[in-house]
Amino acid sequence: MTQAHSPQAGQLFAQGLQFHGEGDLAQAMRAYEQVLKLAPDHIDALYHVGIVGFQTGNFEMAAGFFRSVLALAPDDAAAHSNLGNALKEQQLLEEALDSYARALSLNAADADTWFNRGAVLLAVGQPEDALHSFEQALTLNDADDQAWQQRAAVLRQLGQHVPALESAEQALALNPQNIEAHNQRGAILHALGRLDDAAQSLRQALALLPEYADAHHNLGLLLAAAGQLDDALHCHDQAIALQPQWHEAHASRTAVLRQLSRRDDAQRADATANKLRREQLADCRRLGEELLAQGRAPAAARHFAAALRLDDSDAVLWQQHARALNAAAQRDEALVSIGRALALKHDSAEFHLTRGVILRGAARYEEALQSYQQVVQLAPRNTAGYTNLGSVQDQLGLADLAMANYERAIALDPGNALARWNRALVHLRRGDYQQGWRDYEYRWKAETLDLYKKQRDFAQPAWTGREPLAGKTILLHAEQGFGDTIQFCRYAPLLARRDAVVVLEVKPALVALMGTLEGVSSIVVKGDALPPSDYHIPLMSLPLAFDTRIDSVPAATPYLAPDAARVAHWRAALGPRTRPRVGVVWSGSAANQNDHNRSLPLPLLAALFDAPCDFISLQKEVRPDDQALLDTLPVLQLADQLRDFADTAALCAVLDLVITVDTSVAHLAGALSVPVWVMLQTPFEWRWLEQGAASPWYPSATLYRQAQRGDWTQLVEQVAADLRQLR
Repeated sequence: MTQAHSPQAGQLFAQGLQFHGEGDLAQAMRAYEQVLKLAPDHIDALYHVGIVGFQTGNFEMAAGFFRSVLALAPDDAAAHSNLGNALKEQQLLEEALDSYARALSLNAADADTWFNRGAVLLAVGQPEDALHSFEQALTLNDADDQAWQQRAAVLRQLGQHVPALESAEQALALNPQNIEAHNQRGAILHALGRLDDAAQSLRQALALLPEYADAHHNLGLLLAAAGQLDDALHCHDQAIALQPQWHEAHASRTAVLRQLSRRDDAQRADATANKLRREQLADCRRLGEELLAQGRAPAAARHFAAALRLDDSDAVLWQQHARALNAAAQRDEALVSIGRALALKHDSAEFHLTRGVILRGAARYEEALQSYQQVVQLAPRNTAGYTNLGSVQDQLGLADLAMANYERAIALDPGNALARWNRALVHLRRGDYQQGWRDYEYRWKAETLDLYKKQRDFAQPAWTGREPLAGKTILLHAEQGFGDTIQFCRYAPLLARRDAVVVLEVKPALVALMGTLEGVSSIVVKGDALPPSDYHIPLMSLPLAFDTRIDSVPAATPYLAPDAARVAHWRAALGPRTRPRVGVVWSGSAANQNDHNRSLPLPLLAALFDAPCDFISLQKEVRPDDQALLDTLPVLQLADQLRDFADTAALCAVLDLVITVDTSVAHLAGALSVPVWVMLQTPFEWRWLEQGAASPWYPSATLYRQAQRGDWTQLVEQVAADLRQLR
């Protein structure tokens, strides 16, 4: 990216580069800092400060500066790659992989990025993918001895010893001083039974680096296999002297002492090895638990896996591994681990509960149902069993059975917040708003919900609907998705009519649109400093505060309005209307937990496009799997022009109809009073009720419902038939 900066900034940057090239990092840093005082957006200075941070071991600082570069130049491949390196050094390995992937999407010819990606993949236990990365690096630079050595290490791990040996020898042909390659060659030759050649390689590694503990250990294993027990013991002693906490070396030493019939020494060595192994196991488990609590599930799974390599007879550890894998959306692997736990302790209700959670996450509801039934049979007073059993029954359309199990859970534990929350969703779906809104407040107490984890502390009290508001300032704050914000912001005018000063906090994409909402005095971008207020209330607590019933929903629309200038832009861009204009949305956010149910595969929507209409995509994000098909359909694509919801609102305003799945655009069209047909999955999300074609919230909406779970075909055919009647 070309930047125009002052001559002084350019001169200072040149000085910084000179100091940097000479290895004077302190002087280089001072020069770069002076550049940034003059030009805070100087990309090259930001980048080189990141490099200095990395070189001095301040990896967190380095990552921060590389992110600053990317904020200004999102397509800077080198910055993405170096950010990956900084994250790797901080052991943020999954994030590092994301950075490498982005770097390679921009520049696939960077051998170093392929190499570093391979190293991280090897560290996270993906040897096949690591092998591919190292081979890509070698395709680009076959003179890299380190890449050959790493390829050898991966092939050895995969048990492919002959090609592993070839790679190690290629590394040594390029660099005879490559210590790791000598060590790898020795271990590989040992595995191939070539003990003399193996010993020669390992001794060569130690000649180059006498403090190489792994080579001492490998040589000790080889000598023990050759029957040279005293020499083997000496090697293990050397390894332990270099790494006193290495329990594998102590275990190897124990084996040699037993072969030497030194029983007392062997017993002491074994005790030491077991003590160190237990300590390492405890450390792995503790780190896994901490990482899982922090939401870093893949890293947690790695630590639990490391613990299991130390002790695979611990059933609870297998369960913890399964829970971490499930949180990382690795369902198949999670089922294997919880299966191992159940094999060790088949009558554990907790293990069956975990298995049910995993199966439900994999949308294998009938199997999850069986697991939860096992839970309540094994532990009739386990409230989590009844709660989860009810939840999956509701998912299967068995709402009455679900409610009975929620009631059982609540009878056993009146404070069971998750059961009350789940019960709220059924009440609301059935139109029992009086009971439903009360139970809906338990979202702030149900510890397994994301909402609980993300709830905020406010200095001011919450408004409950009873406190007078005249002359008071009340903060309304969005708590869930865009659609929820659009649906419930309608209460702001009701608060203003009580003479309140209404402040509304929303995400950036909604700011311009919410500026059209009546009764709002000011809008705050979420994350910015909040103004003083007397009360606060989450948007989705407003129905309870106003005692909203099914017949008292504030349904007057429109309550949001499109920007006139943006509407004029779209009218001009689309040209004269010759046929009905129909906007379409077929998928919501992939991050939504219910996305696999509510989003519709684009091929199933193709039946619509035979209708005599002009179709316009309202998708802000098109998934890669959909893009190729979308390019062949008679659908105008405008995603790159939809910067925020105000743009989408203005586009909706020039359409005759919007057809959408259950996502934010459904709420937007309804709030604008634009005709909208909403295609709903079964079981139906609570805000659309469980029957009927009309919505109490949006008079302009027509609801199309799946006749049975997952069957979009019949629903789309009905929509297509109705669409052909549109004039």
